[in-house]
Amino acid sequence: MLLVRLDDPTPRARFAVDHLLGRMTGWPVHFAASAEEFRSSELPKVRYGSAGPEDADALTVHATGALGLQHVLPAEPEVGTEEGLPVLYPSSAGDDPFAGAFYLLARCEEWAPRVRDAHGRLPSAEHFVVRHGLEQLPMIDHWVMRLVKVLRKRHPGLPSPQARYRHVLSVDVDNGLMVLGRPSWKQAGALMRTVLQGKVGEAALRLQVLLGRRNDPFDRYADLVELVRTGKVDRLIAFLLMRGEGAHDHAADPRHPMMNERIKQMDGAFDIGLHPSYRSSEDPQVFREDHALLEKMTGHRVRIGRQHFLRWHVPDTLRLLQAAGFTEDHTLGFSDRPGFRCGTCTPFPWYDLEQERETELMLWPFAVMDSALHDRMGLGPQEAMRIMCAVSDSVRAVNGTFVSVWHDRFLSGYAKWQGWPEAMQQVVEHARS
Repeated sequence: MLLVRLDDPTPRARFAVDHLLGRMTGWPVHFAASAEEFRSSELPKVRYGSAGPEDADALTVHATGALGLQHVLPAEPEVGTEEGLPVLYPSSAGDDPFAGAFYLLARCEEWAPRVRDAHGRLPSAEHFVVRHGLEQLPMIDHWVMRLVKVLRKRHPGLPSPQARYRHVLSVDVDNGLMVLGRPSWKQAGALMRTVLQGKVGEAALRLQVLLGRRNDPFDRYADLVELVRTGKVDRLIAFLLMRGEGAHDHAADPRHPMMNERIKQMDGAFDIGLHPSYRSSEDPQVFREDHALLEKMTGHRVRIGRQHFLRWHVPDTLRLLQAAGFTEDHTLGFSDRPGFRCGTCTPFPWYDLEQERETELMLWPFAVMDSALHDRMGLGPQEAMRIMCAVSDSVRAVNGTFVSVWHDRFLSGYAKWQGWPEAMQQVVEHARS
């Protein structure tokens, strides 16, 4: 057990210290109720504040005061370097890893973004870690490793941290099926459009699928089941989109017999999550309808989600998820590049800045997404595979959680997505724990 003394025991300081020294290490953390309890204890001790003459046997982490409650939003930190590692809030007394971690984990910059893109998101280029060239490093995990090293040197009896590397493969099921599961007028329109565009091969394929003579190209869910059956990934999650209307939602009807069967097949093999449709970020009723339909299809509660197009609004979206009983959100990542949007590769609880409390909603940041590499960076499957493997190595180096994001269209291997299923298999083999 670690005994911690906080000079300024705010909820923010407790959250940051408990996460870095507790959740991320597996060590029990106890906060000293008094100076006397801290002074007289023989436990390994950490003081977050200013060292006193009575703290000779304690590790003192300098507090900059950034975790006080005088401002709803902490000021943006300065960036420095300590032992070759980027740090936040540098000073002559040392950096402040707890304040730096809080700034990144509480998503302070997303509470009042300066600009938004066409989808209402804070553009990647505006994120703190991107503006300072820090997005390729899980900084917080490195800070924890540095603290662990110092503490275990002082107290050899402290056990090794319990953090273990793992790969969580997640799939956004934006379509479900390519041809089936749409109204007949939509199927006829798609068929006619491919003919008029001169795509004779695709038109023939669509007709054969509709006649039952060929499998739907996106019906590759057995491959995902096999990944789990063979133990090649530590966890697999499929996020299902429930709507097929509008410019941004293209899902097959989940009530279509084949899609219904595939949902049950996936649900019996791995975790199922909700991919709330595009308008759900502005309309809570749309979110509730999506959620209710998926729970009806699965026959059980669904408590995991990732926002479609990575659209969310702080704090509204997160409070909506909480009210619906969600325990995990997997939205935090970049849509146009690999990297660590929150400076970490370890799940963490959402901290509500307005209510000044840690919530039970765990945020799972992802590090890389196929569509970001292909659609936004113009990379082919083999180039993307090499980047994904390199990202998994950087996560492995800090015993973090490597979350990769894939889409059903890429995993179909159909047409322009040829080579992507093989790339995914290569990433899975490289990223095995």
